[in-house]
Amino acid sequence: MEKTEYISLNKLMESYHSWKQYLFSAKYKIIGITLIGAAVGVGTSLLIAPTYTANLSFALQEADKAGGLSSLASQFGFSLGGSESGAFGGDNLYELLMSRALIEKALLSPVDIDGKKDNLLNMYLTTYKYNKDWKTSENSKLRDLAFPVNQDRSTFTRAQDSVFKIACGEILLKRLTVKKRSKKLSIGDVSFTSENELLSKLFVESLMKETSAFYVETKTKLARTNYLKLINQTDSVKREYESALVARAGLADQTMNSVRQSSTVGLIKKQTDIQILAGTYIEMKKNLELMKLSLDKETPLIEIIDDPVLPLEKKKLGKVKGFLIGGIAGGFLAILTFTSIYGYCMIKRRND
Repeated sequence: MEKTEYISLNKLMESYHSWKQYLFSAKYKIIGITLIGAAVGVGTSLLIAPTYTANLSFALQEADKAGGLSSLASQFGFSLGGSESGAFGGDNLYELLMSRALIEKALLSPVDIDGKKDNLLNMYLTTYKYNKDWKTSENSKLRDLAFPVNQDRSTFTRAQDSVFKIACGEILLKRLTVKKRSKKLSIGDVSFTSENELLSKLFVESLMKETSAFYVETKTKLARTNYLKLINQTDSVKREYESALVARAGLADQTMNSVRQSSTVGLIKKQTDIQILAGTYIEMKKNLELMKLSLDKETPLIEIIDDPVLPLEKKKLGKVKGFLIGGIAGGFLAILTFTSIYGYCMIKRRND
């Protein structure tokens, strides 16, 4: 039968006092480690660069459904697509803001900095000293790597693609935040944090601009295509109408002095064509204007509520905060280390 060991309260108290005396005997070492931690904290606060956060808030307004536009389009055999709103609903705008393709477009956007044209990608790479590392690289392709303004994305080399991918990945993981304030409100916030104040501001504005343009264009792409088709059909009917007028005038000249009734048959037919084409053109023109009004109404509106204004929100680890955090971390580590040593010694002594 196994013997059950019990730990009495006295033994616990003895262990506690023994542990306390052990730590007290090592107090100078603990204080020394705490001071070292505090010094590391202060040094870290001096080395870490401040960050700047640009915040932009926007509101999305779009019609619930395109009933009027769909009914007009259906009269001419067009379809606006039932799944359009589902594939590009309002909530998907927040996902688009986090998409790699639109982040790339924002980074490649040309900007004017101190009278010089550049793009945000070069600003980002300079801020985080990527180009400084390239100059000392053994790879000649990296040493000559550059991102000229207005370079077409499709012409990027493999090395350019690799660097671009790293930059976009960092932005998505560390620097960009997109959120919707609540399910009931169509108001969202976009935040970008970097060590370059101007970069943070310009990137948020550029990303919002590119995303808004893409969202509106995609949301209304099919409807606009149908609208343009209707314009072409209306213009075609107008040309037919004008041609019929010219043809009727020619027939009228030919039958002006004719006494035969059969010679006027062509003139009557052409007059009938003119009446049909005139009625069709008037109706198409009217529906074209109605369709344009409906299309404008169904086009989503993305309104900027608050855009980033310089100076931006600045965050920096202060010396006092660094001292306190480093000191607390150093003291905790010291106590944990000496407690572990004490526990190990006690176990070893008991086994011996």
